[in-house]
Amino acid sequence: MTEILPLVVVTGANSGLGLQTAKHLLLKGYAVLLACRNLSKAIEAQQWLHEQTGKQQTQIGELDLGSLQSIRDFASQCPSDVYGLVCNAGLQYDSGLRKTLDGFEETFGVNHLGHFLLTNLLLKKSPSLQRIAIVSSALHDSSIKSPVPGPNYTSPREMAFPAESTPSDGKIAGERYSTSKLCNLYFAYELVERLQAAGREGVLVNAFNPGLIPGTGLGRNSSGFTKFLWYYVMPFMSFLIPGMSTTDRSGEHLADLIDDVDTTGKYYDIGKVTPSSDESYLPERRMELWEESVKLVGLTEEEQWS
Repeated sequence: MTEILPLVVVTGANSGLGLQTAKHLLLKGYAVLLACRNLSKAIEAQQWLHEQTGKQQTQIGELDLGSLQSIRDFASQCPSDVYGLVCNAGLQYDSGLRKTLDGFEETFGVNHLGHFLLTNLLLKKSPSLQRIAIVSSALHDSSIKSPVPGPNYTSPREMAFPAESTPSDGKIAGERYSTSKLCNLYFAYELVERLQAAGREGVLVNAFNPGLIPGTGLGRNSSGFTKFLWYYVMPFMSFLIPGMSTTDRSGEHLADLIDDVDTTGKYYDIGKVTPSSDESYLPERRMELWEESVKLVGLTEEEQWS
């Protein structure tokens, strides 16, 4: 009789942190559903995972977090016995105003709204869902020293539909990324509150900072010298600079948030629980972001789990 392993959905699992997280989940005894936008890359990733782990318990699902219809299609086709969800996929870009298929600014649309809708749909479909890990970033904290600007939370609607006249240079693009990572924390913390209010305390939700990991797909939309440094220089410095990590190391710690965790509503800095920024704990923003996100993604009463 074939053993049925707990199933974990990993978004953006075809490369970087998502791929390594999938690898460690397989090694820990889970089945993994690779939720990816590019199916050809997902197939390559699946083959690599089988070779690296000797495990064959993988599935592939097409998921474009920049399309509300794609998210709904993925959720409708997803098995109803999902145990874990890793909200990992994300993007950032250097300049210009880019939009999702639904007209949202792409960083906010993919990094926050896409995962917001996906998580809600899977909570509705899978009563077995018990573990959720949401990838944030140290950049959510405006007090840290970084060449990337800190977050600028305004209102969900303004972040989803910035004025066309807003300058779209590298500074603004970096600010949008940091803000989306702050929104990931608001989402995680508000989700915990709502799960507990709905009597689903068994669903554990934690946020995760993977550290700075050069060489990952986050640099794919950079240009020129920045891209060269990201892919060819900085990966060799990962053990020399504080706060830097590798996809393998952070992937293992991220997998632990599905496999070996008894906390909820916590922020993990790689493998250590630590407070997130003071700004990330503002309850009025958490509630505002949740309620407006429901409207922006068109989450219907039938789709809501609470």
